[in-house]
Amino acid sequence: MPVAMTGNMVWLLALSLLILFLPRGVLPKSWAVLGLLALALKSLMPHPFELNILDVGQGQAIFIRDQHHTMMVDMGGNPDEEKFSIGKQIILPFLSVNAVSELDQLVLTHLDQDHSGGYFSIQHDLPIHQLTSSERPEMPAQTSFDYCYQGQRWQWNDQLSIEVLSPAKPQLGMAGRSKNENSCVLYVQLKNAAPYRSFLLMGDAGWETEFQLMQQYPDLKADVLILGHHGSRNSSAYGFLKALQPKLAIASAGKFNRYGHPSALTQARLSQLNIPLLTTSQLGNIQFLQQDGKIHLHFARDQWKWLRRD
Repeated sequence: MPVAMTGNMVWLLALSLLILFLPRGVLPKSWAVLGLLALALKSLMPHPFELNILDVGQGQAIFIRDQHHTMMVDMGGNPDEEKFSIGKQIILPFLSVNAVSELDQLVLTHLDQDHSGGYFSIQHDLPIHQLTSSERPEMPAQTSFDYCYQGQRWQWNDQLSIEVLSPAKPQLGMAGRSKNENSCVLYVQLKNAAPYRSFLLMGDAGWETEFQLMQQYPDLKADVLILGHHGSRNSSAYGFLKALQPKLAIASAGKFNRYGHPSALTQARLSQLNIPLLTTSQLGNIQFLQQDGKIHLHFARDQWKWLRRD
């Protein structure tokens, strides 16, 4: 399966194309051929693991894959998908650039518009084999569905597993329980990788779920924490962050969003614990890519400096 292009690959492609279109005799055309050949060979060498937090404004969309599997966790969503469709104008182009024409699995952590709206706008354009969520959505008949619940586990290979830590089965559909607290919480684990081997994806879960996780998984650690509810004040409690000990925290939130995500209180807690905070609003897509046994961190707006929102 072809892989996403890194910044160096983009520059190599641009340079090779420039050489091809230069007047004859300026530079040997063979240099361009060698550059394109190197790109072709690189694209045929799939990475063992890749996790992307997409910049979808005020929402969440995460893409995960290895050599043989593809998954998305949420697909973002605009309040008015007809006016500007996150699904059609961000999700589908991203998948197309990454040579993904169908998904093995989509996990919708819950059905709030900013997590699921992108899916509903493209559900007939993108084949999805398995849909998993804490709520049952409307979907094409050919898509298989299952509720997410604590204990589900997908072992993609001997190095990579994805496990559902919450909600517990009895909590699904429980009267009075918040949709946010019923979010599918996923734990992604890698073996023999450094420096990021574990990722905790919280959906919109807040303090209630965090407390349950600390009770049920007292030894739980995560190198990377995707902050619950975009870093709202009612998520990412100090005790939870201290117990989890993440090396990085990431907030998927829109620039100047009306909710103030990530909240100043959450940022203060992270600062007190010396946990670095990355945001999609500042960095664009945030990519974790495994190469040579190491997990490398890439930011879209580092590759395209003029896109930085400083």
